[in-house]
Amino acid sequence: MNTPPSAIQTALASMGLNPPEIAVYLALLELGPQPASVVSKKTGLKRGHTYNVLAELTEKGIVQEYEKGKVKRFTGCPPESLLTILNRREEEVELQKQKLTEVLTDLEKMRNPAVAQAKIRFFQGPSGVKELYEDTIREQGKPIHAFVDFAHCFPGQQNLELNEWMWRYTQRRADRHITYLGITVPSNVSDVAYAKRENQRREMKMLRDADIPVEINIYDNKVAIVSSSMDMVGLLIEDEPTATALRSIHEALWKLLPDYSPE
Repeated sequence: MNTPPSAIQTALASMGLNPPEIAVYLALLELGPQPASVVSKKTGLKRGHTYNVLAELTEKGIVQEYEKGKVKRFTGCPPESLLTILNRREEEVELQKQKLTEVLTDLEKMRNPAVAQAKIRFFQGPSGVKELYEDTIREQGKPIHAFVDFAHCFPGQQNLELNEWMWRYTQRRADRHITYLGITVPSNVSDVAYAKRENQRREMKMLRDADIPVEINIYDNKVAIVSSSMDMVGLLIEDEPTATALRSIHEALWKLLPDYSPE
């Protein structure tokens, strides 16, 4: 049984490949070693863009470059080599974590306690969105009070790698015994989140006739506002009165609203 093309796209995106990189790699698998001009024609990318994509893939070890008859040719690595690349990345990340762990105590000693820490922080791009979500699960066991339309939470086709990461994040949140209390606008994606509610420690109330294009998470003394379906930006407010006020509004609405049910 052949794997659906969408599953292949998602798997490659989870490696951090963007759509042009995926298109070029799949073209090379199909065509075999080819000059950039042939790859450009196959993918529909402009030749200059194709060269840039090939250079990125070469740097990542996914494409190899060689010359034949004074013409540069490119070939994609065998699919099984992708696992080797991922294993190497994991080893590098573990080494980086080990080195950072060794100096965390020293870095903390260098911080001046008399200097007030930033109360508002801005995040941008997929890595910024991930960092903001990671902050919501640092304190194990404390619930997250949220206002959300799950249709706007996930970037979908815009960024398949981030889309998959966010579903994995929700499972890690559940594994850390953090309950998600979501006042939720009904949508198809919200229905999917509802179906997974037990495994992902998610409780949901339904808020009809509302437009919530961002996710608002209230936890501890913080409020995180995330826009990940379009612009991929986020704002973190660390302020006890702000968090308390929004949490109180959430709790009051929670008592009034009906339980979520797919429509």
